[in-house]
Amino acid sequence: MAIIRVKRGTTTPTTSNMSYLGELAFDYSNEALYARGVSSVIKIGGELEKVYSYEGYSYYHSLVYPFDPDYIYKIHVIASTYGPSIDTSDTYIYYRTSAQATLYGSYISHHVNTEDTVHDVRSSKNTTAQYIEDSFVSGTTITSGITKVIDFEISPTFRSSLTDIQQWVAYGKEVTTLSGQGDASIKMVDFAHSVYGSLGALYINPGMSIGSPDSIAVTIYRMKRK
Repeated sequence: MAIIRVKRGTTTPTTSNMSYLGELAFDYSNEALYARGVSSVIKIGGELEKVYSYEGYSYYHSLVYPFDPDYIYKIHVIASTYGPSIDTSDTYIYYRTSAQATLYGSYISHHVNTEDTVHDVRSSKNTTAQYIEDSFVSGTTITSGITKVIDFEISPTFRSSLTDIQQWVAYGKEVTTLSGQGDASIKMVDFAHSVYGSLGALYINPGMSIGSPDSIAVTIYRMKRK
């Protein structure tokens, strides 16, 4: 039986790595197969393609990534801190251009929790900081630390035509709980952000700068929308 070998590497290939239309390349670190299209590289099989990931010890993360309006993006954030300190800060995100200019937009955030069953809404318009009202709600004694999981999608929208991308809309859910306790309290947040401009970077601050170690993991996936 004949053996067919394709180009191989440890990262997602780009058009500079693949010279011919239909050429294949295999990313063996992530076990994903790609093909060269007319103007871009296309993942073969599976809807979501991982395009960015970071794990480190910090209370925030800033990244530059060229958000393409031909895709819908899914962002997953896990932020944790260790120890008994109580944090009362909310998450905020700056949506930026690739040159780090912060975009203006509006946000709305609705939350409920296990401690006082209060439903509350927070919102603002024409602001650079887009908030998620997810600060820890006191009730359970903390022995292990606080953790936040933020999961949201970012989608382009149209203005005068199907190629006129002006506004980006983010929508998702967040959970604040404890890092290692069976009696952990839960705060659950639904949120939406709407920002204007060319999106090329994110600054994510979960609001948990309360001592070392503070850890954060950020993963970005994308799915072709057309």
